This record gives sequence, structure tokens and C-alpha cells, in this order.
Amino acid sequence: MIAKQRILIVLWTTGRCNLSCKYCYAGLTDQTKDMEFETATRMLDQFSDYAMKVQFAGGEPLLNYVLICRIYEYVKTQKYDVSFQMQTNGTCITPEIAAGIKRMKIALGVSLDGPPDTNEYLRGNTKDVIAGIQCLVDEDIKINLNSVVTSYNVEKLPKLVNFAFYLGNVAGIGLDLLRETGRARAYPGVIKKATPEQLKTALIGMVEASRELYELTGKKIVIREIQEAKQRLAKSSCSKAYCYASCGLSYVILPNGDAYPCGSLIDNPDYYMGNVIDQSLKSIAITKAEPAYCQICTYHAVCPGGCPSRLIINASEPDCVSLDCVLKKTAFEIASGRY
Repeated sequence: MIAKQRILIVLWTTGRCNLSCKYCYAGLTDQTKDMEFETATRMLDQFSDYAMKVQFAGGEPLLNYVLICRIYEYVKTQKYDVSFQMQTNGTCITPEIAAGIKRMKIALGVSLDGPPDTNEYLRGNTKDVIAGIQCLVDEDIKINLNSVVTSYNVEKLPKLVNFAFYLGNVAGIGLDLLRETGRARAYPGVIKKATPEQLKTALIGMVEASRELYELTGKKIVIREIQEAKQRLAKSSCSKAYCYASCGLSYVILPNGDAYPCGSLIDNPDYYMGNVIDQSLKSIAITKAEPAYCQICTYHAVCPGGCPSRLIINASEPDCVSLDCVLKKTAFEIASGRY
């Protein structure tokens, strides 16, 4: 039997959010309403013959938790091949919602940009985030943290590893480099990109903190970028595709049914894929030109390159090494034992 092709469907359950993160790429969109159940099911029905990875996003997806539950029940009834994941700010998680997340087997990423004082400045409501995470601890739900890297928090990232250990249920931490769009583009003097030197030092510091904790306790906090680099180095060959969107297999559906390949590009008409309501969707693969410096890199054969949408947004001079490159190369160097 030929395996069904897996696609990524990102459902913005709502454009509403209860935070005002200083860099939010969705912060200036006019998509502030909730997604209707029919919009979600129409998208799922269109791809019923595919294996689907459905991610709940937004806005803050848990502000429309009722829709998430209805989608789960619909998928069960239709017997679709679906796995669920969600990226949340964690502030809305109650004991009841935590139990529901466990029942629905939703893989969870929680946004946290550093230790409490750092996260409070960038995102706010940190006490509620910690309370939500503790509800997940009570249900024995493992999570991954996602941190947006800026000049403000980059030097605090090694301390985030220690804080993640304190939380008790964090399996790993992933880094998302700042995208100069949304509020970050509207208010460029408030939040800025980290420098290459800051990023490299931070990643090395995170690994050292993780190693020290493991030696002391036997518990490991995985750094996503290092883990991926190790997996790629262990293979004789591997895919150069960066993500589902780079393969034309990603559909981000906004509450009004509009579709884009990536949530970072929802204000770019060049990447509009149609509207799910009138079933006029087209596939778009986000491609990028490979800089000359990539072709002479030691890790060229195994590196997927940088995030294609971020490289579009954070446009720079052709010969300027991107932060994506710094992050990937440092991760490969660490995975190779150079640090």
C-alpha cells in the first residue's frame, strides 16, 4: 500500500488574542473574529484522502476552545487520518482544558521568551502562563517551549533552560528568530534582531546549561536546533526541504477562509492561495534562492537552509549572512562536538 501524503493544515481558530506581544507578526492583522465550524470542516473535507497534521493557531487558539473540541469530534466521526498540535501562549489553560488537551492527544508548544521577568516585558501575563503549565503538569502532559529570539532576550536564553527544568514538564526548547513584520515592523525601535555574535553565544550557553542539568539530575532539556542537527549529521543523505510550506504542502486558513502557505505571509498578496469557502485553493511552495556562501559551507549537504518565509520578510543584501545561517551553522558545529 502506498502511504498517503501528509499535509499541514493550520487553522486560525480565532484572530483574537489576550496578549500584545511586542513583536507579534499577527498583531496588525484585521482578522479578529472567530473561525466558524463550517470553515474548518470544509477545509478538512477537501483533504479527506490525505494524512493531515492539523495545527491550531491564531491569535490565541484556546480563546475558541469550543471549536477545537468540535473539530476533534468531527475528525473522529469522519475517521480522517489526523494528528493534532497547537501553539498557545498558555494563559487560558485551566484544569478542564488541560484534561481536554490530554484526551484529544494534542501535541503542545507553549510560547515563553525567557525567565519570568524577560517574558513579562515581551509578552506579559507570565503568572497565568506558569499557572497554565502547572495544569498541564498535573495531567502529565509534556510540552515544548518556543522562544522568539530578539536583542532583548537573547542573552537570557541560557537561563530559560534552567527555568524550563523548574517547570517540570518541558521536553525541549525551540528558537524562532524575529520576523520583521507585524508589530516588529511597525515599531522597529522597540524590538530588534539579535546580532550574530549574541545568537551564537546564546545557543552555546543553552547547550552548556542543558548539559550541566543532565549531569546533575539525569534529566535533559533538548534544544530543538541541536537535536535536528544531530539527526541530519547521522544520515548519509537527507531532505533539503525546510518545512511543509517549502514543499507546497502547507495551508494556513484564516477565520474568514483565506489561505496562505505560512502565517508570516498573510499580509502579502503574492502568497494568497484562495478561499476555502469557495473551494478555490491553489498550492504554493515558498522557494528561496540559495546564497553563494551556502554552497561552500561544510554542512551544505545536510542543511535545509533558513526559513523561506522569514528570509522573504527579513530581506537583506545577497552577500550578507543571515541569522538563519548563523543559527544552523552553530547548531551543526555544536552537534559535531566543536563546543
